[in-house]
Amino acid sequence: MELLKQGAEAKLFKSTYLGRESVVKVREKKKYREAVLDERILKERIRTECGLLSRAKKAGVRTPVIWKIDIKEYSITSEFVSGKTLKEELLGMGKNSLELCKEAGKIIGKMHSQNLIHGDLTTSNILLHNKVLVFLDFGLGGVSSKIEDKAVDVLVFKKTFMATHYKLEKGWSTVEKAYSKAFSQGSKVLEHLKEVEARARYF
Repeated sequence: MELLKQGAEAKLFKSTYLGRESVVKVREKKKYREAVLDERILKERIRTECGLLSRAKKAGVRTPVIWKIDIKEYSITSEFVSGKTLKEELLGMGKNSLELCKEAGKIIGKMHSQNLIHGDLTTSNILLHNKVLVFLDFGLGGVSSKIEDKAVDVLVFKKTFMATHYKLEKGWSTVEKAYSKAFSQGSKVLEHLKEVEARARYF
């Protein structure tokens, strides 16, 4: 298998499954945790991630199709989705940049309307495949109806977006407008986002 990415929680490998290109995500054991507890946490996170991917798909969000789950090996095998990341697309400053921002905001709003929290929203975790945005890596996600959790989810995206795509005029405002339009409580979330940001600055 070819190592694609080494993250804090898992390694991503490119492989093949039944003759098709695939991605194998292997969660890594943590030596600082007691073995039984570590095993329980790893298994629970795999189940949670698979559940979130399934819920996202039912909500109309394009995510990689899961082909195999191996609880014993702490791994998930899914389809390999080709394409550039949203980060690469927006850094290219193409004509469709704002349209992609609009679509990203719309999809995040769609997820939040179903109480899906991604947990690690960045433009690197979104791919453009056949003109469709594909959301990846729900490993830190969860399910919550709380405005606070949704505001924090958006804040994570805003921080990385503004740090990376600050040159894209109206980029973030386009994301926010699309988010509010797609999610009935979107305006409340964005209003609460200001409070979360203020707390972060204070501390």
